[in-house]
Parts: sequence; structure tokens; C-alpha cells
Amino acid sequence: MDYRRANRAYLYMILSTIAFVAVYTIWIFRTGQDVPLVANNIISEMMILIPAIATVLYAGDRLGVVIPLKKIKLPSVLFTALYVVLLFPLVTFVNSLSMLFVDNTIAGLSGEIVMMPMWQMLLTIGLFGPFVEEIVFRGVLLQSYQRTGKIIASIILSSVLFGMMHMNFNQFAYGAVMGIMLAILVEATGSVLTSFLAHAIFNTVEVIMMYSTSDMLSEAESILDTLDGKYQLLLSIGIYFVLAVIFTAIAVCVAYKISQIEGRSEFFINIPRCKKQGYKLITIPLIIAVIIAVAYMFLVEYLNNLA
Repeated sequence: MDYRRANRAYLYMILSTIAFVAVYTIWIFRTGQDVPLVANNIISEMMILIPAIATVLYAGDRLGVVIPLKKIKLPSVLFTALYVVLLFPLVTFVNSLSMLFVDNTIAGLSGEIVMMPMWQMLLTIGLFGPFVEEIVFRGVLLQSYQRTGKIIASIILSSVLFGMMHMNFNQFAYGAVMGIMLAILVEATGSVLTSFLAHAIFNTVEVIMMYSTSDMLSEAESILDTLDGKYQLLLSIGIYFVLAVIFTAIAVCVAYKISQIEGRSEFFINIPRCKKQGYKLITIPLIIAVIIAVAYMFLVEYLNNLA
């Protein structure tokens, strides 16, 4: 599938998500009943998956080509788990920065999440969500964009769109960064299975931490709330920054090691020099989708400030 169809698919995802939110809101006002969290999570993911798969099928492409699910070796699986651990300082740093301007969305939902049986959250947040999102963003979108030969631009664009699909500024920030790191794994292995594994491990750890002690991503917020003075605030963020730089650098080295295991090291190190075709990845449907998503995020932030 080419990048034009991929951009239209993303517009359909945004529109279907907005439509679901509208129907959801009307349902609450008319019935006074909330949709169960599990059902909410599943439907939200389907609003992403269905437009993406439908666009691929309409284009006449084979799903196995657009969504590479090549098997990976056991050592790669183990190194992928290490890779995820090394990413936590980076995600925490970006999350703490975003919380200087907006609230922590996941922390706000944690109370509702922990009221549900853990196994349901592990299935929907830890497995189903990552499966759908990796199929769509590291599969359909990333692979479609990469057909232009613009590997780095494809990684960045698909990751920004991944962050934006969360439809709030807090998750947009660290979601985009996480998307880049997940895309790097796909380039190292040539398989979306690797990014799914990493994403699933990350989300599963998050769910377990919510039920046990505290959410890792909300840890920065609790620290920021207790700090006195601008100096301590900047010092805290500075510490997160230093840790993020060190651990992210190690994570990239781990990704390179994975590429060696999978026989893709030469491709991996030559990504910046990949031959590019004369295509621009940005199209009108994508611009419309971004405008709608950003407007929605501003609306959500405005309503949250009023509450």
C-alpha cells in the first residue's frame, strides 16, 4: 500500500475515533450509564484497526506483505525485554516534561483501572492494545511510508501519528517517543512481532505496577508535586534527562545487537543512507486528520481545566 492510502487510512481512524467518542457521550447523557472499561478499550482499538485493515484490503495488498510478522530468534526476544527496561527512563523523562503543561492522563484513569479485575486489564491493555497498535502503526503505516525509501522520515511520521492517536497531549508526547523506539526494533528485525513484544511488555509492566504500588509513568508527577522551588524542579528533570540519555544510548546498542542476531546489521547501520524516492509523505487527508486530532486534544485539555 502506498503512502497516500496510508494517510487516508489515518484520517479514517481519526474520524471513526471521534465518532465513537460522540456516540459514547450521547449514550451517557441519554442513559446515565457508562460503558464498561474493557468494552471501551476494545472498541477504541477497533476504531483504529478496522479502517487500517479495510484500506489495505481495498488497495489489493496482502496483509502479510504490509504487516511483516517474521519469526524472530530467542536471543532477540531476550534482548528485546532488556531493550524495554532501558526505555523506562526516557519515557519517564518525556512524561515529566509533558506534565509541566498537562495532566498525566494514565494517572487520572488508574483509579478506574484498578477497580477492574487485573486479568481483564492485562488482556486489553497489556496484549490486545499493543497487538492492534503495532499492526497498524509499525505495520500498515510504517511499511507503507517506507516504500518511498525515506526510512527515517517514515519512522518519525508514523511515530508522531501513533502518539497523536492517543488523542491527548500527555500520551502524545511519550507515545511519539515510544513509537520511534518501537520502530527502531522493527528495522532491527524486519518483524512487527518484535515491536509487539516490546509494547506488550511495557504495557504489562505498567498494569502490574498500577495494581501493586504505583504507575511508573505517574512517578514523575508525584515528585513534581512535592518539590519546592524552581531549582529542585529543574534538578529533578535534569536527573531524568541524564538517565534517559545514558539508558537510551545503551538501548540503541541493544537494538544493533538484535539486528546482528537477525542478520540485518548492515541494513540497520545504513538506514541514514537508504536511497530515497522523490515523494512527499504529507498529503491533504493527513493534514486534515492532524488538524482534527489537535483540535480535539485542545478541546479535551480545555474541558479538563474547567472541571
